[in-house]
Amino acid sequence: MTYDDFQEDRSSAVTIGVADGHIGLVVGRGGRNIMEISQVTGARIKISDRGDFVTGTTDRKVTITGSQRAIRAAESMILQKVAYASERVME
Repeated sequence: MTYDDFQEDRSSAVTIGVADGHIGLVVGRGGRNIMEISQVTGARIKISDRGDFVTGTTDRKVTITGSQRAIRAAESMILQKVAYASERVME
């Protein structure tokens, strides 16, 4: 087992900001999207309460916990959902 393998297995956490207006897209109806992202990636995802924002913004804190690989995959899926919604708004 190499050091890189060990790093991959260690659990860590990353917090990203998602605009308050986009949180519903990440969560999905009845929490469907967020549960799917968790199941597919193996990451745990926690969203801050209403009014609990990243300092100096109106972005909610989305904390992703798991292996580095799980975090990267979950972050990518979350950002895709937000980007897709932003594109649709602009059309």
